[in-house]
Amino acid sequence: METKTSLRGSSITTNMDGQGGLAIETIRFFRRSWLTSRLSRICLIAISLLFAGTLGASAEGDAAGRRAVLYVAKGTFGVQGVLYTLDPATGAVLTTVGLLNDVAGHNYGMGALKHHPTTGIFYGATAHNSPTNPDYLVTVNPVTALVTPIGPFGAVLTDIAIDPTTGIMYAVSGYNQKFYTINTATGLATQIGSTGLGYQNGGGLAADRTGVLFGIDNFSFYSYNKTTGNATLIGLTGLPDLVRAADFNPSNVLYGLEGGGGIDNLHLRLLVTFNLTTGLGTLVGVIPVYDLDAMAEIDATDRPLSSVGRTACRQGGSTG
Repeated sequence: METKTSLRGSSITTNMDGQGGLAIETIRFFRRSWLTSRLSRICLIAISLLFAGTLGASAEGDAAGRRAVLYVAKGTFGVQGVLYTLDPATGAVLTTVGLLNDVAGHNYGMGALKHHPTTGIFYGATAHNSPTNPDYLVTVNPVTALVTPIGPFGAVLTDIAIDPTTGIMYAVSGYNQKFYTINTATGLATQIGSTGLGYQNGGGLAADRTGVLFGIDNFSFYSYNKTTGNATLIGLTGLPDLVRAADFNPSNVLYGLEGGGGIDNLHLRLLVTFNLTTGLGTLVGVIPVYDLDAMAEIDATDRPLSSVGRTACRQGGSTG
């Protein structure tokens, strides 16, 4: 039997047999039980992440049914860090996950976000003018926005990328040609090469599903050699503004966060996609949030956030 239900304004159609039906019934149960609880909303986000891979393909999935959540975060100009999810088809905000605070309530502005496809850890790189611990590697809870600091980079970075075939984290400098690998246990950035691009303007670095690194500097689109850091020009983006961040979805579509350094308001952000062959950027939509500086996709089929979901639901059940 086919049925429809609405989760946070999105209409989901699924077959009630098997795990798809279990997902819908579970969501309905928690909505009835904890309708007015703040933690119930956290739990619903967790459940949607847990079961996303079973609900079939959509605009943010592929024919195999892989699903992902598109996250963005504030970080420019020293503003308060906030984590959001976006509609990848329009750029509209789907959810405001929360303030990017640590357990002591200190706030973090994000300059980069990336999800590790093997460990399931959601990493962040704090902005150079973050209110707390600038230029730090941190982890972020994608359900609550809780930040846990790891350690300083010892460098100013503009974006990070994680190779899904090796798990290695790469980064490019926010000021010069330096190309780094990041120790995810300590946060230390180690220079392994040079991009050869000179002063970095804007950002955006991401690895596709085969481990190839792509990035944007100024108004040009490049691929990067993971051994030397050398950048190879693919083409001009054709965009009127710089690109702040980038990441791939499960279907290997590269999304970018455009804004600032061009013709538009410095604080305005737009969602774009890129042609990997030509480098050309295409506008998806205007994002109704200013000062975003970080972007990441979490593929629910890489490693479902089961421990996060269970923790959030236990807390919600105990507090009502």
